[in-house]
Amino acid sequence: MGYLYSQDHASAPKYRFERAERGPLVDAVSATGTLNAVTTVQVGTQVSGQIKELYADFNSAVRKGQVIARIDPATFEAKVKQAHADLDAAQAIVLNQEAQVERARVEVGNARSARAEGKAQTARAQVALVDTKRDLGRKRELLQRRLIPKSDFDTADAAYDAASTLLDAAQAKEDSLAGAIASAQAQLRVTEAMLQATRAQVEQKAAALHQTLLDLDYTTIRAPVDGVVVSRAVDVGQTVAASLSAPTLFTIAKDLTKMQVEANVDEADIGRIAVDAPSKFTV
Repeated sequence: MGYLYSQDHASAPKYRFERAERGPLVDAVSATGTLNAVTTVQVGTQVSGQIKELYADFNSAVRKGQVIARIDPATFEAKVKQAHADLDAAQAIVLNQEAQVERARVEVGNARSARAEGKAQTARAQVALVDTKRDLGRKRELLQRRLIPKSDFDTADAAYDAASTLLDAAQAKEDSLAGAIASAQAQLRVTEAMLQATRAQVEQKAAALHQTLLDLDYTTIRAPVDGVVVSRAVDVGQTVAASLSAPTLFTIAKDLTKMQVEANVDEADIGRIAVDAPSKFTV
């Protein structure tokens, strides 16, 4: 009993008394995340190539339209020269074919003029045949009445035969000239079709040149907005490949006065978070 008494006396508890106060009960949820600008713009490239120069880096302030990088333009400049040469060649062909069309039109006009002259010759030959036939008839009647020598009749008969031959030749020539008109018109249609096709090629070459000029311009990367570079994902000498999804070269924040925290909250704590609940963060 003495031992127990000694132990109880030595370990006697001491109590501290405080006045009870009322206060808020704080249920805090802690999480980690990143501080990002509310509005960011990702700057990519529309052409593939090797980064030749960089004019902006992390934390650089940039203005809209400012050059921030450049892709090696050598390949694209060569394509522009080739497209220029192709367009010049196509335009030269157009000029040549335009001259051919004009010559073909002249040939059609000449053929029509020749046919008109052929028709006139045929008409004159028909008149001459009628005259010689009439004269031959008179001479035959006079010969039958023994009023002229047979030599006069023979002369009239020969003249009639000659007029008939001339008429046949004139009609054949007129038919030939009609065929020449058809041939000239067909050649004209061919040259006009070739000219139209070449003009279409000129338009294609011009469009190809325009595209190569655009691609050359795309080798110069410009800032699309005013802001601050918050990320640079490329280095000089690095090769970038443009595909369906353009690679991101820079990320630009438009306004660093408007920021937001993006945090990963544990699944067990997400139910304790409410809209407009107060929050604090440290950087």
